[in-house]
Amino acid sequence: MHVFEAEIAAVVAATPQIRVLHLAVADPDFRFLPGQWIDLSVDVDGVTHTSGYSITTSPLHRGTIELAVKASARHPLARWVHGKAAAGDRVRVSQGQGPFVYLPEMSDNVVLIGGGVGITPMLSIFRHVRDAGLATQAHLVYSVSDSREILFRDELEAAVRSHRNLHLSITVTQPDPAWHGLTGRIDPLKLHALDVPDDTLYYLCGPRGMVEDMSTLLHDLGVPMNRIIFEKWW
Repeated sequence: MHVFEAEIAAVVAATPQIRVLHLAVADPDFRFLPGQWIDLSVDVDGVTHTSGYSITTSPLHRGTIELAVKASARHPLARWVHGKAAAGDRVRVSQGQGPFVYLPEMSDNVVLIGGGVGITPMLSIFRHVRDAGLATQAHLVYSVSDSREILFRDELEAAVRSHRNLHLSITVTQPDPAWHGLTGRIDPLKLHALDVPDDTLYYLCGPRGMVEDMSTLLHDLGVPMNRIIFEKWW
């Protein structure tokens, strides 16, 4: 597989647990589709560490990508991102990978269900619908345990205000007094409230139990399995 050199343009603390890497990838042959992931490789103390991360940006923005990396004490690459990574550092990335992709000819209606950091590929699809000016009706359903960990909340809320075809439902499973939105896990009531047509495609990404529960829940609600697309990253 072809490997591309990349340079960190910025490291941003987006939430208490998530840092966002802005990477400049100069090679014009670098490609990815909305929803895909890449392998990120970094040399730390003479040892190469590689891990897969979903791209959160739209492919329309050539030359740059963005990755959201959650803190993890047992994960060497995540430790490096949260402890040492700095603008100017050189890293390596693969081409975009995986079948977890949305293209406008696939459906005019999508529901993007993400749990925790599993929201990352959904952000790429959601932003692509926005940035490409697609007519797709896109519902982003985002479940997070802590409201402080909502990634790009201001941007998502602004996108929904300015685009009639973009919709956002955020639910917090361990709400605090400052949170005034939906609470609890994603359930049939929350899904029914979306009021989407039968030809809707459902995308799922999150912790293993959540993806399995959502897949079963959607199937029980009458969604055929060929309209459910899920990303396994465990």
